[in-house]
Amino acid sequence: MKKKVIVKLMSAQLSWEMADKKLSFKGEMTRATVARVWQERDDWLTDGQEQLTVDLEAVDHVDSAGVALLLQLKKYLMQHQCELLISNPSQQFDAIVEVSGGTSLLKHV
Repeated sequence: MKKKVIVKLMSAQLSWEMADKKLSFKGEMTRATVARVWQERDDWLTDGQEQLTVDLEAVDHVDSAGVALLLQLKKYLMQHQCELLISNPSQQFDAIVEVSGGTSLLKHV
């Protein structure tokens, strides 16, 4: 199953695509875009799914709200007995995660 959604708010845009248990984000993961995307989280999981990989390769910009989105996603997935893995994070993403103390919470593939 493949789904693709684009969220555009003013000049900031964030899209996501779900394919083969991999959620790929593209654009800006910022305060301006993440709230709308979070509302669509139920579309990211299938029953019995044990793992979800989030690919950040196409993310151009991330701020603390983008990191918070992934920390909330981890909490949400844990409630569904599903593991979160992060692939292709930027140095900017890793720096924000480290400063916020979330390094041990967000596993990289």
